[in-house]
Amino acid sequence: MDTSALQAPFDASVLKTRKGNFGKQLQYVEGNEYLKRLIDVFAGEWSFEIVEHAIHDAEVVVLVRLSAGSVTKMAFGGSSITVHSETGERLSLADDLKAAATDGLKKAATLLGVGLYLYSDSAPEAKQPKASGNDGNENGGNGNGRTHARTVQTSPGSSGNGARLTQKQLSAIWSLGRKLQMTADDIRDRAVQLFKNQPEHLSRSDASTLISEFSDELGGAPV
Repeated sequence: MDTSALQAPFDASVLKTRKGNFGKQLQYVEGNEYLKRLIDVFAGEWSFEIVEHAIHDAEVVVLVRLSAGSVTKMAFGGSSITVHSETGERLSLADDLKAAATDGLKKAATLLGVGLYLYSDSAPEAKQPKASGNDGNENGGNGNGRTHARTVQTSPGSSGNGARLTQKQLSAIWSLGRKLQMTADDIRDRAVQLFKNQPEHLSRSDASTLISEFSDELGGAPV
C-alpha cells in the first residue's frame, strides 16, 4: 500500500473555504475527493459497503466497511434527519442515509490516512494545483495562501454551555442550509468547524448563532 500517496495533502483547488468565528477562514474537503483518492491509489482494488444502519428520532447512523488492498477499516457515520421547518415532516430519509454513508466513508478513509492531516493542529501545506494563479488570489478559486481548518468530532452534549437546542432550531438549521444549496455533509461540517460539534448536539446559544449566520448568508431570509 502506498501510504505516502494516501496521506498526501489534497490540492488547494479542492479545499473549500467558509467564514468562521472572529473572521477566520476555515477549509474542508468534500466526500467525493476522498473517493477520488481511493480510486487513484487502489484503482479497482477497493470496496465500500454499509454493514448496518439505524434510524432514530432525529438522526440516522450507519456502520460502514471500507476494504482497500489487503486492509479493512470500519467506522460509523451519521446525519441528522432533515425535516420541514414548519410541519416537522421528514423530507428524504434516502438523502439523510446517503449523507451518513458519506460521513462514514470519510471517517473510514481517514483510518487509512486520507485527509488525516486535517484533524491536526499543525496541518501541512496543501499541494498546489499545477496551473495556479497568483498567491493569495481568493477570487481564482485556488485557495492559495489559506490555512487548513481542523475538523473535530466530539461527543454529544459537549457544545458550549446551556441547554441543548430545540427541535425547531434543528429544523431551521437544516432548512436554511438546504436553501443555501448545502449538502447535509456541508451543514454538519459547518457546525463542527464553528462549534466543534454536530448540529443535533449544539447548545441553544450555538444553534441560534448558526441560524443567524445562515440567515445572513441568505440575505436575512426568515426561518
